[in-house]
Amino acid sequence: MKGKDLQEVAVLLSVKEENEEITINENKTNLKIDQLDASIKMFAGILPKVKVDSSKFAKIQTNWSKAKIDAKNVKKTIAPIVEQQDGVNKQSIKNLEEQIIQFTQEMRKRAFFQYKTGAKESIDRLGDVFNELKEFENSKDVYGENARKFGNPDLIIKAVKDIEAIKITVDNMKALWDHISHCQNAFTRFMTNKWVETQPFEMEDEVKKLMKTLKDMKVDKKANAYGGILDEIKKWLVFLPLIAELADKAMRPRHWDMIKEKVGVQFTIDDSLLLKNIYDLNLGKY
Repeated sequence: MKGKDLQEVAVLLSVKEENEEITINENKTNLKIDQLDASIKMFAGILPKVKVDSSKFAKIQTNWSKAKIDAKNVKKTIAPIVEQQDGVNKQSIKNLEEQIIQFTQEMRKRAFFQYKTGAKESIDRLGDVFNELKEFENSKDVYGENARKFGNPDLIIKAVKDIEAIKITVDNMKALWDHISHCQNAFTRFMTNKWVETQPFEMEDEVKKLMKTLKDMKVDKKANAYGGILDEIKKWLVFLPLIAELADKAMRPRHWDMIKEKVGVQFTIDDSLLLKNIYDLNLGKY
């Protein structure tokens, strides 16, 4: 619906509600008028010398009778318009549902589902989704309120749930990328360790905790970003037991010479050797 159309519907619904208010309160108002009439007659009977001007009360009765007649006429007059605009609002809700479905399908193709995108860019792009959702939420609020006034409050439930599902997906992906960033920072820290100071068992315990946190996350396990960090963690869980063996005091220079010959790379076991140098040898494939 356009802005002008929404304003006209708002006026129509306001008239409809005010008119229904008369019908809803009819019995209550009738009772009050009857009570007032009885009170006036009783007052006149107790104090006959006091003159009571009943013309004003008669006017109230006349106005109330006219209001009830007018309410019925208004209801009859606006009924076809209400029915028409109710149909328009229903179609608007259906269109909104389709737009949300299309948005959800398109969103799953975005870069923040891809591991290669990286944490910073992905988190920035995830933040943009909430701004895009504002238009859907505004429409949901307007159409939902109209549906309530038309007497169909449940019509908007699907749109509400679908918007909420998008928010949950975005929040879950944000949590995933935060964890990916945490993992990558840990791996970078490991890489800069000097070989002679490497603590493989402590690092393995840390990586196992990272893996547990990842698997416990409520996120789409088929997402490329999830698979990417899962593979990285698995590589470390293969690599760390290997370096635990290499760091064993039983290792002799001749053992290192055999490794150098196998991988075709020459290096020196000294204070300048970093864990990254050993990682880059890709010992897991030998």
